[in-house]
Amino acid sequence: MQLYKVSAPRESMVFEPTRFYRTEDFRSSSRRSKPDYIPDCLLYAGDFEEISIHLFPKIHRIRVRNSEESRGALSILGFETDAARRCYIFVNREDETRIKEFEANVYIFEDRHFTKTPSNEYISREPVKAIGSEVYAMSEILKKWSIQLIPVDSVCALSRILTDAGVVYSYQT
Repeated sequence: MQLYKVSAPRESMVFEPTRFYRTEDFRSSSRRSKPDYIPDCLLYAGDFEEISIHLFPKIHRIRVRNSEESRGALSILGFETDAARRCYIFVNREDETRIKEFEANVYIFEDRHFTKTPSNEYISREPVKAIGSEVYAMSEILKKWSIQLIPVDSVCALSRILTDAGVVYSYQT
C-alpha cells in the first residue's frame, strides 16, 4: 500500500519528523502546545482517502465523509449532496478563487516506514524518503478524490451547527 503527504514543493524527497502536540489517542494534533497534549516528533502521512482534506490551501475547511447518515443530516441542514462523492469539503465562500488556483504537491511513500494510529493516520518517528511526487490542479483533485466542494458563508459557524446536529466531521485550518 502507498501512503501520501501533501506538502509545498521541495528539493529533497526526504521528510523529517517535526514537533507536534497530540492527544494520547492521536485523534487530535496541533503544532502549538495545548493543555493535556503530549509533545512528540512525528512525520504524518495518510492513505488515499485520508489526505482529501489536506489537498487544499491553508484555509479553514471541513470534511464530512459520505454515508447515508451524513447525507441525511446534511439534507436536513439544507445542503444538497451528491451521493456518488466520497466526501464533502466545506470552505468559506471568500476562499473560492484561491482554491481554484491552488495546486497540490502530493508525495508518495511506501507504507512499511509508518505505523497506523487510532485516528487512521500513519506516523513515523524517523526520516522517510518519498518514492515519488505528483502535482494536481484543483479540478483534478475534485475528480480524482471524488470530492464535492461546498462553499459556505462561515466554516467556523458551520462547525458549531454540525456539532449540534451530531454530524461527524474533520476540521482543518
